[in-house]
Amino acid sequence: MRKGGNDEIRTIVRQVLAIGILSVLVGAVFHFPLIKRFARGEFREAFFIREDYPGVRMIGLVEAEDLFFAPGAAVFIDARSAPEFREGRVPGAWNVPYEPSLTRIPAEILALPFEHALIVYCEGGDCQSSLELAKVLHDNGFRDIRVLTGGWEAWRQAGLPEERTHD
Repeated sequence: MRKGGNDEIRTIVRQVLAIGILSVLVGAVFHFPLIKRFARGEFREAFFIREDYPGVRMIGLVEAEDLFFAPGAAVFIDARSAPEFREGRVPGAWNVPYEPSLTRIPAEILALPFEHALIVYCEGGDCQSSLELAKVLHDNGFRDIRVLTGGWEAWRQAGLPEERTHD
């Protein structure tokens, strides 16, 4: 290989590294407030350690849809507020609005077998109430809890069946 070829390769590698480093620095500057909040531990509750909650797992829309169309395979639980629930929900879903003070699950849900599949969802996006409700369900003995990533918003955007309460 020519000496000039090696110089060209070194130049390209340096440029790629410089772009990579610059990208990280720009990202850190623009997201500095978020990084500070993360460092303070503000997002600790938004995550769960799999070993602490072995019965909780995240699922996508395809799996949720399959379970919805398999009669009796799962119970859908909506963690959103009652007004949001009335505006639109997965047909047949039960409403258990998550609040940080929620420690007890309604009796009709506790009457379900602990092995029964529960699909928990909330608004979607950065909503954490479905994950938090899943933790409470797990702490109450349920062992097959699936949290729908994308939540209600993903369900609705996919054009899947909806149910509303007409007052």
